[in-house]
Amino acid sequence: MDIIVLGLLLCLAVVFYQDLKFRRIHVVLPALIFIFSMVLFTRKPEMNSTVFIINMLFFLLIIIILVVYMSLKNKKFINPFTNYFGLGDFLFFLSVTPLFLTYNFILFFILTMVFSIILQILFQKRMKEKTIPLAGFSALLLMLLVLKDFLLDYSKITVL
Repeated sequence: MDIIVLGLLLCLAVVFYQDLKFRRIHVVLPALIFIFSMVLFTRKPEMNSTVFIINMLFFLLIIIILVVYMSLKNKKFINPFTNYFGLGDFLFFLSVTPLFLTYNFILFFILTMVFSIILQILFQKRMKEKTIPLAGFSALLLMLLVLKDFLLDYSKITVL
């Protein structure tokens, strides 16, 4: 495990802690995660800018669908960042897009949603706030995946 992966894991741990405790993350963290992700991205020959761009477009499409759906449901424009989705969550998901092939990114995104719902249900009595720390739970899942990729010899979901 090299310094880039350790830096990524440290940033993910801080995102998990900050989002769980404060329900917000510092803007520097997604930027650092993106830098570490891009360094790891450039190390893999199977990755090209098309994969990275498709991952970003997929995520942006999900956000657009969320905005359209919620706006139609409420019969007025709904800003997803004030009601349903934090800016930190948005920046976090954009920052990890270079870590995955497109299929794996979609799988990670879906698993993150399920993982977050399960953790929220399990710990809802201990949590003081009703909001879900999506970036934090996503960071925890990504930490587990990265550690799995380095410690076990199974097929990888990340490109590390």
